[in-house]
Amino acid sequence: MLSNVAKLNSLINSTPVEKNYQKENHKKACLLRQIRPVQDKYLARVKIDMMATLFLRIPFILELLISGFYIVMFSLRFLGKYPFDIIEKYADALLSITSYVIPFIIFISILTNYIYSVDLEEFFRKYIFSIIVLIPMLFTINDPQFVFWLSSAHLLSSILSLYDNDDGGFRDYSSAKGTSYNLFQILKMSPAQLVLASFILVIVFGTFGLMLPFATKAAGSLSFWDALFIATSATCVTGLSPVNIGAEFGMFGQILILFLIQIGGLGIMTLSSSMAILLGKSMGMKDRVVLQDLLDVNSMEDLVAMVTDIVRYTLVIELWGAVILTFAFTYDGFEFTQALYYGIFHSISAFCNAGFALFDNSLESYALNPLVHGTISLLIILGGLGFIVLKEVRTILLKPKSFARFTLHTKIVFVMSAGLTIVGALFIFFGEFLGALDGYTLFEKIQISLFQSVTLRTAGFNTIPLTNFNSFTIYGISLMMFIGASPGSTGGGIKTTTLAILLQSIRSTIRGIKEIDLYDRSIHASTVVRETALKFISIIITSGFILLMMKIEPDQSFLSIFFEVISASGTVGLSLGLTPFLSVAGKVAISFVMFIGRVGPITLLLAIAQQKQVRGKFDYPVGRIMIG
Repeated sequence: MLSNVAKLNSLINSTPVEKNYQKENHKKACLLRQIRPVQDKYLARVKIDMMATLFLRIPFILELLISGFYIVMFSLRFLGKYPFDIIEKYADALLSITSYVIPFIIFISILTNYIYSVDLEEFFRKYIFSIIVLIPMLFTINDPQFVFWLSSAHLLSSILSLYDNDDGGFRDYSSAKGTSYNLFQILKMSPAQLVLASFILVIVFGTFGLMLPFATKAAGSLSFWDALFIATSATCVTGLSPVNIGAEFGMFGQILILFLIQIGGLGIMTLSSSMAILLGKSMGMKDRVVLQDLLDVNSMEDLVAMVTDIVRYTLVIELWGAVILTFAFTYDGFEFTQALYYGIFHSISAFCNAGFALFDNSLESYALNPLVHGTISLLIILGGLGFIVLKEVRTILLKPKSFARFTLHTKIVFVMSAGLTIVGALFIFFGEFLGALDGYTLFEKIQISLFQSVTLRTAGFNTIPLTNFNSFTIYGISLMMFIGASPGSTGGGIKTTTLAILLQSIRSTIRGIKEIDLYDRSIHASTVVRETALKFISIIITSGFILLMMKIEPDQSFLSIFFEVISASGTVGLSLGLTPFLSVAGKVAISFVMFIGRVGPITLLLAIAQQKQVRGKFDYPVGRIMIG
């Protein structure tokens, strides 16, 4: 009886709980019924978005396959080297068929993008280049060479469009965010890895381009390792070369080297964004984030303005230099067309701090020609200051202001660049007054010393044989080369700002001051640590490669190896004559040094070892250690 009563009480007491449980289940069921249509709609839109993205990529994939096939087949026919006889037998037929398919694919690409464009104005702004390529291709479809160049240009434009932001400029065919991915988002590459991969791709492209028979004056005279070395040197704007550029390469090879120099000087990311702007394409979000990190810009608006300024400043300065050098070479006895070509080549090479020259002895023939070496010097200085400083220089010219109102970065760059140039000129002047400069007048000694000091800012030109310098001078200018140019410039080295912070750190330590300040501005501790790490890593890498080169090239003198490695790590390009006599292993090692010197040791380390934030929001207790 008692047990039945207990069961009845338990049943009565549990009834409200069961009722609440039923109510909760009813609420959940109602909520699920409300959410399910939204969820289904969301998933449907995701599917639509993915299908639309795939649909937009199909023309590019087809163009990559068909145009790539046509470019390869035309190149093989031009070279007369087919891997199989059956390909040679049907080569002309394949080229003829493919030449009709390429315009159709470009038309499909234009039509597809028109369907998904916001409006007609947006469509023309983005795809006017494709229309410009398609129209002449239709009229010259029976000309294989013309089709080859047009298809190559359009394929390059399509590859650059991979940097575009997929959702910018298209209809909102999906409200789901983050479902469209470009190539680099799929690869999930960090900014450092993207910079690294971009330089490697350009070097590979340049290597195979220089190996083409029509790139050199004597077909097949350039080995793979020499081509790799020169492509790396040009892309990394160094200037070292195992062969004479002017004598070895024809017009195509020299223009390709100049193209690599321009890419390396401006940087792949900057140049691709510049091309995107010029071709009417939008910059992708991934591209913007990488450029923000490279150019040290805080906002997207400042980033677009900076890229635009870089394009404008580069074109104006290089054009200005080309005009003056063309006049100088014409006055020196060259025909106008040759003088114009020489002027353009050396203007770009100087502004990008590359150091490549088309003359047998660099600029030694123009050591006493102020119009040539003066213009080259000014181009080197402008290229080595950095684009941020150039922008402020333009503001100064338009609206003069006192030095105190300059930004801290500009102050440091100006002072350090001027100081290093003057110190270097005085060092060479007095170090070689009775040596390599003996026999020149006082004014001629000043010209040569000043130019060689300027070119140590990672340019690589020379107006006097460096082999005539004594060991004391060679070691001194090696230290100058290790410092290099300024951040954000076309030059390499550990940068002038790093030296300024290190010198100020030493000064503060000697005076017993904990904080580091420059021009009434405090330098953050993280900046000091980063600059110290950069200097130390650069020393370790350079020292390691010097030891490696001593093992690889045992027959060469230590001073020549030391100078060569320092020149390569600072992307300078000066040499004591060792470069043509390097073994294959030595060329590969120096190529690595040039590559590291251009992308930066910290960028290389960050690309290899992707960092993750593993530390929590806490600080460890301060510990004390003995130093000194």
